[in-house]
Amino acid sequence: EKQVMQKRLAAHEGLSKSKVCEMLVAQAEEALSSLVEICKALAGSLGMEEVGVGPVKEVSAAIRKAEKKYAGDVYKVTDYCRALLVVKDFSTLLAVLELARDSFGPLIRRVKLTSLKADHQAIPGGYRDCKINLELKDHICEIQIHLWPMWVVCGVDGFRHYRHCLEYSTDSFEDSYDALEGLDRKTMAEMIVMAEEAVADMPLDMIEWYHEKFILDYFAEIGLFLRHGLFVWADVTLRHLIKLRCESPDIGPEHHETLLLQKHLEQALRLEGQNKEADDIKAKLVKNDKRLEKEKENATKSLWDSFFSDPMEALDMIMDPNRKEREEEERRKKQVKASKRAWRRIRERQFKFLDEGVSESP
Repeated sequence: EKQVMQKRLAAHEGLSKSKVCEMLVAQAEEALSSLVEICKALAGSLGMEEVGVGPVKEVSAAIRKAEKKYAGDVYKVTDYCRALLVVKDFSTLLAVLELARDSFGPLIRRVKLTSLKADHQAIPGGYRDCKINLELKDHICEIQIHLWPMWVVCGVDGFRHYRHCLEYSTDSFEDSYDALEGLDRKTMAEMIVMAEEAVADMPLDMIEWYHEKFILDYFAEIGLFLRHGLFVWADVTLRHLIKLRCESPDIGPEHHETLLLQKHLEQALRLEGQNKEADDIKAKLVKNDKRLEKEKENATKSLWDSFFSDPMEALDMIMDPNRKEREEEERRKKQVKASKRAWRRIRERQFKFLDEGVSESP
């Protein structure tokens, strides 16, 4: 159940859903200038990668969202008045949250970090962000905070991609290229023409490892090549993308994205009839799978095995079945303490101004 909602005013009594939305939109428009000032203050203090405010959500869009997510309750829509901030990294995100707390804490109604937590799944389509809901002029507004490395991938189209993933259940595909199933050759050919136009400004041999947008565009094009019988084109493109992923300091040759590209290269080579090279790639992939499986087995050694390797350890687990949970809790507490120490060091080095006083609330 959503905890933060718009206020139900006496003036709303007896009004239709559309009329209530119109009043909430009017409130949002009145609150927008205050949200702009808050975002300016945050951006000015921390040097955001990107900042955007508005536009206010339209009545029709608010009603659609309410119907889709909140069983028609328009009061649960909290982004009539919205803004986005893009921060460099997690350290800057923490600084934003601290600055927000100290600058306008009494206005904050919720901070939602769920989709950024390691033990939580991403929103459909891989969408992840931090949300701050605050009350300005009796209206709940929303600030979405994105991390730069993820923003480079999703950009302003990320939320549209999220909506499409919900609508078409794309997260149910194990292979993203399966989304092309059922398209006739004419449609596929038209999509290839459109794809070529999309990457025309960046030829394949000019892409560097940090050109994430074009790498993703070419990856999408590979699926079209494979489905349309253009196996050599897929082969050439895959080899170049694998090279770029191996060059990337954040990815490298053993990253799951690089291995996925290798898997598609194996497929392309077999379709070309180059089975020897495909077999070599397959052998490397199988070897890697075995390595990962071995690591998993070692990390989850069974109680039965522990009887032979450490009988006393196994006996302790039987006599004290909650021991593992307590140890896990202790480990989590140690991680929290270590994280706090790391944050204090970063804070001292990069965000010392946070100790120099806070600005007045808008």
